[in-house]
Amino acid sequence: MLKKSALPILLAAGFSFMSLNVAADWTLDPDQSSLHFVSIKNGTTAETHRFAELEGKVADNGKVNLGVHLASVETQIPIRNERMHEMLFDTKNTPMANITAQVDVAGFEKMAEGTIANEDVKLTLSLHGKTIDYDTRLQVVKLANGGIAVSTKQPLLVKAEDFGLGDGVEALREIAGLTSIAAAVPVTANLVFRVNK
Repeated sequence: MLKKSALPILLAAGFSFMSLNVAADWTLDPDQSSLHFVSIKNGTTAETHRFAELEGKVADNGKVNLGVHLASVETQIPIRNERMHEMLFDTKNTPMANITAQVDVAGFEKMAEGTIANEDVKLTLSLHGKTIDYDTRLQVVKLANGGIAVSTKQPLLVKAEDFGLGDGVEALREIAGLTSIAAAVPVTANLVFRVNK
């Protein structure tokens, strides 16, 4: 039989353990996540591309950090990938783009399995020494294992000139012999975060 003096200690330990579970960090599952963008050349030809390597987490305070490996850009044309590395993103000097946000972790934790919520979130994109904020709406689905799936409700329009990439876009246009490449691209994301236990 437990002594009365031991009971508060056990209860406190139990509540601490429960709090740790509720406030667990989430880590990005890169195999189940994707980040795509669409380029438009010659005014009418649209092509979908992606970044194959992503990393990220959601901390227990709701801070989101997502890293995009720029050298992982995949356009399905190897020479175009290489040109983007060198002429657009300059991946040797700027290997990563970073996205940060603040979300309601407590609200996500309370969601029942399989339920869907929509959340207005301010995303901050940092690329080539420039930082731009975007207001966006995300769809969040609570997964069976306690994780979450997050997707953009509408594409995010990213302008090359905002990040000093206008000259790179023009260089790509010239070397490819195109009449035009759109200087703004719609970006969509589908991200899965798993609970760290």
